[in-house]
Amino acid sequence: REQNSTKAEQIFAEVAKAIGEYPVDFRGARILTGNEEGSFGWITVNYLLETLIKYSFAEKWQHPQDREVLGALDLGGASTQITFQPGATVEDKNTSVFFRLYGTNYSLYTHSYLCYGQTQALKKLLAALHQDSSSPQQISHPCYPNGYKENITMANLYDSPCVRAPSAPSPTQVLTVTGTGDPTACSAAIQKLFDFSCGANRTCGFNGVYQPPVRGQFFAFAGFYYTFHFLNLTRQQSLNVVNSTVQTFCKKSWAELVETFPQEKRYLHTYCPTALYILTLLLDGYKFNEHTWSSIHFSQQAANTDIGWTLGFMLNFTNMIPAEALEQVKGHQPSLWAGAVSFIVLAIVAS
Repeated sequence: REQNSTKAEQIFAEVAKAIGEYPVDFRGARILTGNEEGSFGWITVNYLLETLIKYSFAEKWQHPQDREVLGALDLGGASTQITFQPGATVEDKNTSVFFRLYGTNYSLYTHSYLCYGQTQALKKLLAALHQDSSSPQQISHPCYPNGYKENITMANLYDSPCVRAPSAPSPTQVLTVTGTGDPTACSAAIQKLFDFSCGANRTCGFNGVYQPPVRGQFFAFAGFYYTFHFLNLTRQQSLNVVNSTVQTFCKKSWAELVETFPQEKRYLHTYCPTALYILTLLLDGYKFNEHTWSSIHFSQQAANTDIGWTLGFMLNFTNMIPAEALEQVKGHQPSLWAGAVSFIVLAIVAS
């Protein structure tokens, strides 16, 4: 849609036409907003972990008084989302969303940063390195391991609306990217992708977007999980351990990495920049620190179910999470059922 809105509408029309030929109650197709994606991911996490409602030992549906809802951190290919319940009223209505679920009100902070997903962020980084390069055909990449080399075309580098192309790029021109394995220079280059300054008397995430201080426990899934899982950093390690592990990995040569991880060769060169990008995003962007770092849980699943926005969307769209609290759903006590069945059997025998 960002590149060609007319073509996007044509695709939706074809989707509607094709699915409409099947015996289903098709309700249409549309592109979710970033805030919807973030809030539906939040619903998924909290629904699965039963922080919204739980069936008690007293055989009643109850809101868990001793459990706070969790925040959701999602890292996709094109965008990243943060959603949580802040400790005060959200000051910017563009970043607030309200849900009434099971009779409880939830006022959430949510924001989606388009072009700051993993794929687009790495592309923006590569384009920035190219434009800062002294040679128009050579790119020295501090985030790629020393000894790594690849060729890309200008067309492949500047094929996204997230990446600003030079005034007159030559699409067929071939660029040579050479890794140098310098995590300090890599972090410095990644920092330039963000604007961390905030307006007067205002808290923000980055790029001037309002954000209250992070609060509570968070589930970090999708790209956050996959990268840290590869680096074996999903077991609640301290921030010092995480930093040390990432730095050590980023200093390894391409030959060392290929020998150690031969099955991961296709994406192996991207784990260092992605890990450093995640640390920059969480610490400098979302304002986690060494004290709140332990509140982040990197996970692919909750209650043995993959986390994402799709379950939350389905639950919300079909009203499977009602606005009002559920009534007690169990019928009579088992002893009453047993007595009733016994009476029926005796009546049949007697007749």
